[in-house]
Amino acid sequence: MLSMFVAFVTWLMLDVSHWSVIYDRMSDNQQHENLRELNRSLEQENIKLRERVLMLEQTESLDKRTAVLLQESLQSQQDKIYSLKGELEFYQGIMNDAGTSQGLNIHGIHIAALPQRQNYRLKLILTNVAKSVKVIEGTMDISFEGIQDGISRQLKLQDITLDETLELSFKFRNFKRFESRLELPGGFTPRRVFIQLQPKGRKRSKIKRVFDWQASAS
Repeated sequence: MLSMFVAFVTWLMLDVSHWSVIYDRMSDNQQHENLRELNRSLEQENIKLRERVLMLEQTESLDKRTAVLLQESLQSQQDKIYSLKGELEFYQGIMNDAGTSQGLNIHGIHIAALPQRQNYRLKLILTNVAKSVKVIEGTMDISFEGIQDGISRQLKLQDITLDETLELSFKFRNFKRFESRLELPGGFTPRRVFIQLQPKGRKRSKIKRVFDWQASAS
């Protein structure tokens, strides 16, 4: 009986220690599982935060691009308004001058810079204020004087025009508008514009005008 009692007590003590180890292990496993679950939760939250940051960065980039496009569009509209205002003043001056001039006349030129380097648009207005309503005909010659490589040089419009067909003859009653796109050579700095009109008819003399490039350009 004593031996059985000692054996029982010994087994019980060993068994209690064994279960304690099991309980500890189970507790450790549960804690480990809780940590793993927390880690997964944090990883999911991190992914969501990264996606949100990316979305915010894309939104900010989109806003910047939109702002740049709007600014460019506004600048383009302002340039057009400025150009149209200058042209309106130009034509207003033509109408005012037409009331005091007689016969065929050159009422001015307007030179506008194009986006391409050394490219310009030339606008020329001819008027014919006379008692009769007869059509006036003739030809014109346009040339540009400037400096290139420190040397004075003169260029003909037909040599630098960008138009496929250039018509330098005119035929009109009261008002004639002439336009041409031109490209100046590299290094050429324009100074003056020479315009000569040769109307048809023996009694009609040539009309010559010289315009300052800077004063005519905008």
